[in-house]
Amino acid sequence: MRADRLVATLLMLQARETVTAREVADELEVSERTARRDLDALAVAGIPVYSIQGRGGGWRLIGGARTDLTGLQSAEARALLTMAAATGQATPEFASAMRKLTRALPEPVRTEAERAMAAVVSDGAAWGNRQASVLDEPRRDEWIEPLQRAVIQRRSVTLGYDTPRKGRSQRRVDALGLITKQGVWYLLADTKAGRRSFRLDRMWSVELSDDVFEFPDDFDLEAEWEDITTGYIERSLRVTCEAIVDAWAIPVLRALGVETVVHEQQPDGRSRATLGAWNADVLAAEIAGVIAGVELLDPPRELTARLSEIGTMLVSRFGRSAER
Repeated sequence: MRADRLVATLLMLQARETVTAREVADELEVSERTARRDLDALAVAGIPVYSIQGRGGGWRLIGGARTDLTGLQSAEARALLTMAAATGQATPEFASAMRKLTRALPEPVRTEAERAMAAVVSDGAAWGNRQASVLDEPRRDEWIEPLQRAVIQRRSVTLGYDTPRKGRSQRRVDALGLITKQGVWYLLADTKAGRRSFRLDRMWSVELSDDVFEFPDDFDLEAEWEDITTGYIERSLRVTCEAIVDAWAIPVLRALGVETVVHEQQPDGRSRATLGAWNADVLAAEIAGVIAGVELLDPPRELTARLSEIGTMLVSRFGRSAER
């Protein structure tokens, strides 16, 4: 919408001494002609903006004038991003809009807002085939704000943490980011034992220290979390097999809860894939429903035995009906 572009353009003028039409066009992903029209529109609307011709020229606000359209502070940016993640509204479009907005904010708000953007990831996928449990521990949202501050300010944290096996303990960690997955919040952090994730609903205390740690330059919270979840699923799957799968069967298998990792497409349009589930009974039952579109490659004996049992049961129950 044009109103959105005009606001974003004005924010850019506030944040920078001079902007060119080319810079506005690149930032807002519009043509340079459109950017010039928007800058002219601001002047017509009474915004004290003027153009400077020649080398080093561009558009400026007269006398460094500023119009605070957002009033966005770093704490408010954190709250906005956290709320979006918690409610599942952190869509790619939302993230793109926030990136454009934060780039236009003045320092030091911009730096904290950019860090806030990278501090939270929303992951709506299930843990493999496991569904959400009514036995999950209650949410503990009171730790979100201090932990997010720790991530943004690069401060070490002492966690009071409780696990079913080890009981209560205190751990010193370097907070790297927060993730919300199926209504449960996690902290990803560096520890003496390596990189670990911690559930917020198992924390009984959070204490920020004055010590500032060196944040990894190449750290990507979303990519790191994807590696963790993928590794968890791979470790959890007890039965897997290779297969050649018809294209139509892939979304069906996934909808049934079978972990289906496609490796390569065959010349005939089918794909080589790895199929996995928690046990042979589950995997066999789901494969049997789409067996016309699945060719198993050297399946484990427990899987073929269970498929054979299913086949025998189907023949005994429906074989005579089919003959009639």
